[in-house]
This record gives sequence, structure tokens and C-alpha cells, in this order.
Amino acid sequence: MKKRLSKLCSLVEGKTIADIGCDHGYLCEMLVERDFDKIFACEVTTNNLEKAKENITNYVHRKFKSVTTEQSVLIFKNHKVEFVLSDGFNNLQIVPDCAIIAGMGGELIADILFRDMTKLPQVVVLQPMSKIELLRSKLIEYYEIIEDEVLFDCGKYYNIIKAKRGKDNLTELEVKFGKTNLQNLSPEFKEYLKKIKRVAKEIKTKQYEDLLLQIEKVEEMYE
Repeated sequence: MKKRLSKLCSLVEGKTIADIGCDHGYLCEMLVERDFDKIFACEVTTNNLEKAKENITNYVHRKFKSVTTEQSVLIFKNHKVEFVLSDGFNNLQIVPDCAIIAGMGGELIADILFRDMTKLPQVVVLQPMSKIELLRSKLIEYYEIIEDEVLFDCGKYYNIIKAKRGKDNLTELEVKFGKTNLQNLSPEFKEYLKKIKRVAKEIKTKQYEDLLLQIEKVEEMYE
């Protein structure tokens, strides 16, 4: 998990950051040591938000000497972490420079991101667990994909996407597998393709036969 969180953290930029669906707050713990003005730690349920608040507050007190608390805001070294009970961006009072939405299905991420077009951050860092092609297809209407790669961590493959406001055009293969994955063809991406290929051969449906053909096209790129 640390490798995945470290990668997400490395892609963040800007002075105001929102972690949408911050879960236990582990990513926010990494972010507090970066140069920022404010982090919004957002969760949709009170119980989850309180867990994140407890973890992040304890971490900040261990790491920094002077920490003050004002209602739901931690203040330290001219930085702030605000804990927000919010369904997506709904209860955020400002549009953050950068938003992280990780560990959810691609369809839900797209719904959160494009629910209110007045709240689109300049930069987004996304880690969908499913419906990745759907997310990419929607994303490129309003964002240019800067990085889109596969990462292997704790026995699982994760697709991690960084995008900036703008527009993008992707080929069919780029929508399926990710633009920079195809440009870089990393060892992790190749292993990811092998895994998909094994599943496709076992299932033997028309959908997976088409997927095998697409994988073969990609393999031809690096043979």
C-alpha cells in the first residue's frame, strides 16, 4: 500500500489539495510533509471522517512541535488540514488546485468529478478500481492526461492517472490501456498485460476474444 500511496503523493501539485474519500487518512499523512497551504480531508460518513481525523491528528502531533486546533482544522507551520464531511466536492467552499480520488470505481470517480462543472480542479490524481476505460473516455473531454501508468503493490495492479485541465484525444488502445503505459511499456505494465491475457483465455467470450486481439496489438509494439 505504501508504494501506491507514495506514487499518488508524488503526482500531487498545487497549494490547496483535496483528498476525496480520504479513508483512514494515510495519504494525507504523507501529504502533510509537502509544501502546501491547505489539505481538505473529505469523507462521506461521520464515522469514516472521525477515524481519518484521529489518525491524521496523531500523526501531525508526532511530526510537528507546534500544532493548534480550531474546530475541524489543524494548523501547523503555516499549513492547515481541514476535515470536511462531504459527498465528493459538495461541501467544499473553494475549488482546490488538485484533487485526489482513489480506491473507487471509475464510474463513481467520474460522477464525483463531473457532478458540478463549476468545481473542477486544475489537476486531478485518480486511481480507479474498475471501469477504467469509461473514466478515461469521460476525463479527456475536460482534461489532458499527463501520466497514466500501472503500478504493482501488495499483490495487486493499480492504474494511476494524473490529468490537467484541457482536452485530450486517445486512440482505442490508449482508452483501453492508458496513454503513457503504451509509450513507456514498463515491466509492470507488461506483467499486467500477461495477467489480463490469462484471464481472457480462460473466460473465452466474444468480449475477451476482442481483448486478446487488442493485447496482441500492444505486444507487437514492443516485440
